[in-house]
Amino acid sequence: MELIASSSDPPQLDDNFDNSSFDSYDSGIQTKDDLYHFVKTSIHTPSLLGDGSGGLLTLSVSTIYASKPPNKELCHSHYTALTVKNALVDSVRELRDDGIRPNVDIYNPDVPLVVVLKGRRLNNGRTRGGRGGRNDYNYDTQEDEMGVADVDVYRCLHAQGSLHRRGYRSGSNNDSSYDDEEDDWEMDNSRRSNNNRSQEVSTLAPPPIHKAAMKETMAAGLLLESGWDKLVSAARGDGQGAVLVDPMTGSGTLPVEAALIACDMAPGLLRIASWRSSGDNDSLNPHRFPPCIRWKDFSDRTTWDELLDKATSRAKLGMKWARSLSSEQDGHKNVKILCNEMNPRAYSLALASIRSAGVGSLASLSEGDCIHWDLGGESEEEEETNRDIIQGRTIFVCNPPWGLRLTGDIDESWVSLREFLRREAGGCESWVLSGNKDLTKILRMRTSRKVPVQTAGEDLRWLQYHIFHRNKNKIEA
Repeated sequence: MELIASSSDPPQLDDNFDNSSFDSYDSGIQTKDDLYHFVKTSIHTPSLLGDGSGGLLTLSVSTIYASKPPNKELCHSHYTALTVKNALVDSVRELRDDGIRPNVDIYNPDVPLVVVLKGRRLNNGRTRGGRGGRNDYNYDTQEDEMGVADVDVYRCLHAQGSLHRRGYRSGSNNDSSYDDEEDDWEMDNSRRSNNNRSQEVSTLAPPPIHKAAMKETMAAGLLLESGWDKLVSAARGDGQGAVLVDPMTGSGTLPVEAALIACDMAPGLLRIASWRSSGDNDSLNPHRFPPCIRWKDFSDRTTWDELLDKATSRAKLGMKWARSLSSEQDGHKNVKILCNEMNPRAYSLALASIRSAGVGSLASLSEGDCIHWDLGGESEEEEETNRDIIQGRTIFVCNPPWGLRLTGDIDESWVSLREFLRREAGGCESWVLSGNKDLTKILRMRTSRKVPVQTAGEDLRWLQYHIFHRNKNKIEA
């Protein structure tokens, strides 16, 4: 998002805009009238929406509360957004003689705006709190104190919908005719659009996923913290390969994100390719043609097309390399991703995600309890030739169930994980995500690192274990 106005700072406008009427709102915005006046006087609407001579852009306004404003006039997200919209529309109307106004488009606006409000209270003209800073929002208040809000207005460069949604979880992508060897992530919208002609823009709605599924961005962050990207980079240099193993893959988020990282594939390419339109023309695809290229101050759309071409070329080369056989490991691909899931429904979701992302040639999925999952090389002679993992080049990752209430099923899952890691992960590094200390004790292993992770109000730990061979018949961590 690009900041275009802040009540904390004077507007940064061009010389053609008369900002003499701008009032400083450094002391905060108290009412909806204050908000209306702030938006109207601090945002240059001709450059944002146009004045009609070159056509008006559509807009949408959404509201985010970093903390609720004490004043009730600013506490309703819908009416706050409506106030901002009215201020902008009125500014455009005043520039024209015909009274034509910009239209609102809630699905695919040219200029999606986000208003962020941070409430605070003033006491005798000063912010209450020990440090007296503007960020001290959470403290006790009294009725005689004046409430204000700090307001920031942003415009989104991308289409509506959170960027953590890559697109591969969409149910409409679960095509049984999928070919693993096809670069299904490429921007072949003409072929894709024929598969689903149901909706024109409303495909931005959240796709069906498992209720406990990990966010794609969180999975990518955990993989980067584990050093998966560094392992892949090393494999590119020395040809010894890189392997990732996920014994409890759930809906397959970690394996898919690992494949995207290994292939140097920009996640935005999947958003473009997975979008469904009602026709063969992809001009309505809000990801292929994002809002920013429609803006009045966007100079050259060729730049955007060049960026897409470059990203596509990188992904093609990355996929080709990842699928190729490594020079140092006979029979091993440069990148191998092995995953397993016991729950049938989660298994189906994981399989659909892998196929939809176009990484089925890199990620193989097994079904069953990981305690019975054999990665090969049962005897000492077979270990180096038939093992799916590569000693020193394999990372194990896992997001096992860690419900707040302990149940027998969850306990058994952690026992299975413990036995699997002890049997299969000797000489390798393992990372486990947990939100319950009692469950991690079941592993009976000593952590090498503990990385704090906070998500959706949960306080988690990304735990690193180094698992060593003690002797031929015993593995100990």
